[in-house]
Amino acid sequence: MEDILKQILSELKEIKTDIGDLKTGQARLEVGQQKLQQNLIESLGNYTEKITEHVDDQTEVLNKRVYKFESEIERLSRQ
Repeated sequence: MEDILKQILSELKEIKTDIGDLKTGQARLEVGQQKLQQNLIESLGNYTEKITEHVDDQTEVLNKRVYKFESEIERLSRQ
């Protein structure tokens, strides 16, 4: 009987250790997930800024072309 109780106690200690390990692992996963989310948010912000800059640059180029053609059309219509 005493051997059975010792075996049960030993198994309970192992289970307690396993639960502690699981809690530690879960905490690490939560921290990792939080960092991943933050990195994702920052990366998306940077990517969005680059897209906006590209669109703005292209818009500026197109506006210059339109102005050039409008000026040329105006010049030709005066002749």
